[in-house]
Amino acid sequence: MTQEILLSVKDLSRSFNGQKAIEDINFNIHRGEVVALLGTNGAGKSTTLNIITGNLAADSGEVSICDTNIATHPKQAKYNMGYLPDTPPLYRELTVNEYLQFAARIHGVNKQDLSQRVDHVIEVCGLSSVTKKLIANLSKGFKQRVGIAQAIIHNPALVILDEPTVGLDPVQMQDIRTLLNELSKNHSVLLSTHLLAEAETTCNRVLIIDKGSLLLDQTLEELNQSPGKRVKLRFNGNPEIDELNAIPGCESVSCSQFGKYICRYTDMQFIQQVQARSLENDWQLYEIASFGGSLEQVFLDLVVRDSIASPAA
Repeated sequence: MTQEILLSVKDLSRSFNGQKAIEDINFNIHRGEVVALLGTNGAGKSTTLNIITGNLAADSGEVSICDTNIATHPKQAKYNMGYLPDTPPLYRELTVNEYLQFAARIHGVNKQDLSQRVDHVIEVCGLSSVTKKLIANLSKGFKQRVGIAQAIIHNPALVILDEPTVGLDPVQMQDIRTLLNELSKNHSVLLSTHLLAEAETTCNRVLIIDKGSLLLDQTLEELNQSPGKRVKLRFNGNPEIDELNAIPGCESVSCSQFGKYICRYTDMQFIQQVQARSLENDWQLYEIASFGGSLEQVFLDLVVRDSIASPAA
């Protein structure tokens, strides 16, 4: 049975002052998934999230949340989404309880359900000891908890979190990760982070973005399988994904940008066939690079080492 798609991102592009921030971003998030959006600072994570959440218009492409277009029907789409930006939208002069009641009303929670929803998120987010405290007097860790609480107050299907553990000490970070694991029982989660450990401990699927392009979209289980049978291919030409998929031994072509492909293969003849097809079709293959199976190895091979090899890119 096909999983329900809660978030659909199609051909998303955005430029600032003529510089491309993101280009042709495509991915879906299904019900029950916890997905990490990984990338270094400036990779395009925040731009992508700002468009997904309706806070920034795309130059092209579309975003749908529970089959509702965020650009044309923002109110309906946002009702199915909870969002914690990198700086939580908190009112320092309110107590935690007052703020959560306010957030519930803003998110459209019915009056008869308001108290129940506030009590629920207080329990889930571990806020019982601070409900009467002013937000101004909370630690950063508790402020993040309050921020997450407001994001789920209306029980959205999809929760989007932008760098939820930035600036926290190790104990606070572990507390938030525990909370994220709890959230995953009832919500699908898209988590933007540059911390590999956070992705490995809380997520079951990873998106890697760099220089505005989506380089990888795989589950952690897939990343840990057959570590020696994954390859990065670069062409000056631009072969169709179907052409690469048709080569004997190819298992999948996960993601691509112009001329750059990530392939999984089951037979070493795949590499030989790629070289032969490239010559036949003038694809102008100029790089074949195998890389390992751990998330850290994959990230280093796709992003860090690629940046070292292409300093002007």
